[in-house]
Amino acid sequence: MESSGIREAPGRGPRVLVVGGGIAGLGAAQRLCCCSALPSLRVLEATARAGGRIRSERSFGGVVEVGAHWIHGPSQSNPVFQLAARYGLLGEKELSEENQLVETGGHVGLPSVTYTSSGGSVSLELVAEMSSLFYSLIDQTREFLHSAEAPAPSVGEYLKKQIREHVASWAEGEGTKMLKLAILNNLFNVECCVSGTHSMDLVALAPFGEYTVLPGLDCTFPGGYQGLTDRMAASLPTDVMVFDKPVKTIRWNGSFQEASAPGEAFPVLVECEDGGCFPAHHVIVTVPLGPATCSAASSPGWSPSSWRRCRMRTCSCLSPRCSAG
Repeated sequence: MESSGIREAPGRGPRVLVVGGGIAGLGAAQRLCCCSALPSLRVLEATARAGGRIRSERSFGGVVEVGAHWIHGPSQSNPVFQLAARYGLLGEKELSEENQLVETGGHVGLPSVTYTSSGGSVSLELVAEMSSLFYSLIDQTREFLHSAEAPAPSVGEYLKKQIREHVASWAEGEGTKMLKLAILNNLFNVECCVSGTHSMDLVALAPFGEYTVLPGLDCTFPGGYQGLTDRMAASLPTDVMVFDKPVKTIRWNGSFQEASAPGEAFPVLVECEDGGCFPAHHVIVTVPLGPATCSAASSPGWSPSSWRRCRMRTCSCLSPRCSAG
């Protein structure tokens, strides 16, 4: 078997690989580094930087968030908020108890002003009316958690079906109807951001009610969201992060050998696109939502439809899967 050619990270415990250096992979690595029996740990990141979908650009004279924008439900039950507070990345207002106790129902607050693409302002009352409709339907989608059969496969399909029924009863002129639909379309886009998906059609309806709504008024990072993942990466031991290592295949439940460890069998083998191979006792895989291009043969028994109906809903979310050692 071809060696990875990379010196092992220090550690005498089991060999553990984390696939993905986004916030999920960094968080997993941090937890592992806190274990009393420190494992031999590697984090394989496909790109040249840590952080995944969290990226703050400063080339424009200020901070522009290219990836994740805000903390949703910033309160003590939110691990992202806890980390940001620990690293001193939030302001006094964001850290205040008053801010943490605000109950939003999981819904983003209304904008103070809204404009059409032609520059005309939109009535705040009309925006509030459509927001009330949309979020009432969102609340309905959480009622099918324990139902024997959901009325639609995905959240998006259910919402669109319900909206079509409401549109049929609208008595306004065509211009107002089109404006209402445009507002609803914008609310769909905001919900995609909240749910960490490209389309609500990719979010399964039946388990949608599992999502726990946390209190707290959504807040941003004054210095950029990337400051969080930068701090997390810097907290890891030297040489744990391995960059430019896109993973091609993960082979599970095997018995793989390595020349540097004669006589030892590893149950998992991670193969990279550059030919590097990493045998391990355990592997934690962190992936973004919507990995529809993933080869089902390379995943641990998950069909393509399972990937498409991925239930996790957090921005920068993960689907952890550990092999049995």
